[in-house]
Amino acid sequence: MEDLSQKRFTDTLAPDAVSAELLPIVKDLGVLNNCRELASQGWTVVEAVAAPEFTTALRAAILKLSSRGGANMLLAKDKVFAEAVLQPKLLALAEFSVGRGFLLSQVAASVREKNAPCIGLHADHNWLPAPFPEHNMLLTACWACDEYSEAGGATLIVPGSGAERRHPSQQECEDLVGAIAVECPAGSVVVWDGNVWHSNYPRIIDGQRVVCHITYSRLMMRPVENYALAKSELISAHGARMAQLLGDDDFLDSPNGADYSKLTRTFNNAKR
Repeated sequence: MEDLSQKRFTDTLAPDAVSAELLPIVKDLGVLNNCRELASQGWTVVEAVAAPEFTTALRAAILKLSSRGGANMLLAKDKVFAEAVLQPKLLALAEFSVGRGFLLSQVAASVREKNAPCIGLHADHNWLPAPFPEHNMLLTACWACDEYSEAGGATLIVPGSGAERRHPSQQECEDLVGAIAVECPAGSVVVWDGNVWHSNYPRIIDGQRVVCHITYSRLMMRPVENYALAKSELISAHGARMAQLLGDDDFLDSPNGADYSKLTRTFNNAKR
């Protein structure tokens, strides 16, 4: 792997390129095609990210902690959430989509009952003005703890919408032209970039649709959730990759001021 501590990169990796360091990892994990789908269509489905028993445990933890249809700030509330965000396939896709040194932005959950309302069509680049940048800023990974089907309230995607690089208009939110349901088995993770217009279908069958929502972002983006109070404990429990996700691996936003010993590495990560 390249030494990022001394050499300063001046070039930037293209949005659809897999870095030389990441390529063998995505091949070994079997997610190279998922990277290609993210680059070409803005979304992909990764099946069997973990053992079925893990999805069962994740679902149980969500139901235990949820009220009024969901929960947030979940990372430090049960170790199963830290294990979810650290799944190698998700980390590889996040590095491909939002760059080396990426951050964890949010760990939330939703529990949709029969007749639960739709969330409304939107792009996750809600924090950005249009036109959206060429490089993706946010990657959302929705861990389906139950089967995804249209009748069951699956995620709704508008194919091709990411190429617009803007927010949907009010009329587009109402018409949902070209929308499709993302259907997949429980244990799958549906992943999309910040450009893609999406919502959900209303659940019209009995039971619940339980989902863990994980968002990763580029290292210069402000995370949705702030885990400062639990940061030391989380890093101690989960190691270097958790430190990266919580911003401890770069020189930005340090409580003691910028850590310039990490400056070159941070600049290099931002270009990859």
